[in-house]
Amino acid sequence: MTGIDGNLEPRNKLKADNVAAKEIASKAIKYHSQGDICKAEQYYKLYLETGFTDPTVISNYGVICKKRGRIDEAIRIYRKAIYLYPNSQDAYYNLANILREVGQLKEAEMSIRKAIKIKPDFALAYSNLGNILRDLGDLKEAKRFTREAIKLNPDLAIAHSNLGIILYDLGDFKEAKKCWIRALEIDSRLDLANFYLGRLFHAELNYDLALKYLKRSSLGRSQSLYLGTLLTMDKEKEFKKHSMLLAMRNICNPEIGGIIQHANIIYRQNNPSPFCNDAKKYILLDKINEEIFSSEHCDQIISYFYDNQYDRREQTLLEGGLQSSGNIFELDYPFVKSMKESLENKIRMYKLRFKNCQEGFIENWPDDYYLRGWMIAMKKGGFLRPHNHPHGWISGSFYLKVPEPNLDDNEGAIAFSYQGPKYPRGSFDLDFDLDIKKVKTREICIFPSSLFHHTIPFQSEDERICFVFDLAPKSSSVPD
Repeated sequence: MTGIDGNLEPRNKLKADNVAAKEIASKAIKYHSQGDICKAEQYYKLYLETGFTDPTVISNYGVICKKRGRIDEAIRIYRKAIYLYPNSQDAYYNLANILREVGQLKEAEMSIRKAIKIKPDFALAYSNLGNILRDLGDLKEAKRFTREAIKLNPDLAIAHSNLGIILYDLGDFKEAKKCWIRALEIDSRLDLANFYLGRLFHAELNYDLALKYLKRSSLGRSQSLYLGTLLTMDKEKEFKKHSMLLAMRNICNPEIGGIIQHANIIYRQNNPSPFCNDAKKYILLDKINEEIFSSEHCDQIISYFYDNQYDRREQTLLEGGLQSSGNIFELDYPFVKSMKESLENKIRMYKLRFKNCQEGFIENWPDDYYLRGWMIAMKKGGFLRPHNHPHGWISGSFYLKVPEPNLDDNEGAIAFSYQGPKYPRGSFDLDFDLDIKKVKTREICIFPSSLFHHTIPFQSEDERICFVFDLAPKSSSVPD
């Protein structure tokens, strides 16, 4: 957010109508910068109630509303600032950021472009336009505008970090790594860059460097991946110590859930998972019929997948197939709205079915969440390697088109396990029993995001097409 440049006396003592706007604003900004949000908010409210209208001060109050979760109020505040001062680039910028967070991407794009039009050298706005375009799946344009942000301000660390994420999505891992290293040269405390660089080193099997960067990041995902790296290295003593620390911090996410379940098997222990114990019990296989999601809409979303002009996302887990980029739920098409309504209905039924299970992922179900969706199409011999969805909460696949399998084999099925693909296998007598689910066209499979899964290759000439989704907390600051 842009715009940021004591015990508040009772109102009857303050004599607000005799206090200059400058004095009230000065106190509000002072307390805000000191982190005393309660006092700052009281002075911002007083400033507005007395009729003063400086756009920077108004925007600052919007920042507080957003941080306190009053999203609708924050949006109203930013719109008021724009109404009073149509040439306030900060108001357009802040409005765009909050609209992006609530999923109104097209309106967010329009708002951030207005900020850039007012202030053509607004580097941070160019960088955030890149974020919005990435969310919309337009990776090439996202890369172009983020590079423009860096051109305007070569020392803008967050722009280098964002460019790394975009390049990673495009499959240019070498250049992505350079971007994150450059971002940390500018600001070594940048959480996102430390997380992504640590995750990349983890993927490259350079675990010591992974630990170095993950330790620097305060993000919950960084700390859970740090725990997973210790497990990968089979550092049992350090693993148990760090898992206790995370338990004391009450960190509950799918990544920790998957880690704990694997560790319990290889270390022959029974530590409770804060996310989900025995996650295979919570796999639900259901069906979405024609009345809920029509064949016409099914054909339209498949056609969109093949016809759209945006970049495909590089997916190292996928063999013999294609994956869409961006979040399909952000598209304004009738078939997308129909898909979203269908899945939201099934998700409500899923939560209701397991409401009494006393598992962390149900009891801590995020109040503020969003749906992220993408499509995967596989050809003959195609498959997905073992993985889970550490950025989600619950995950699922809606099977739009599935080849008819032979009755005596599992071709094209989805298989679930507690075995993480990069974690040690332990002794040969340990049981990582697979739970295989054969799926058919129009079936839907929903499960906790902590659960590892993969697909079994198929030999049919027909394609296997599915719509994959995550329900994810909005509080997560780490994009996939």
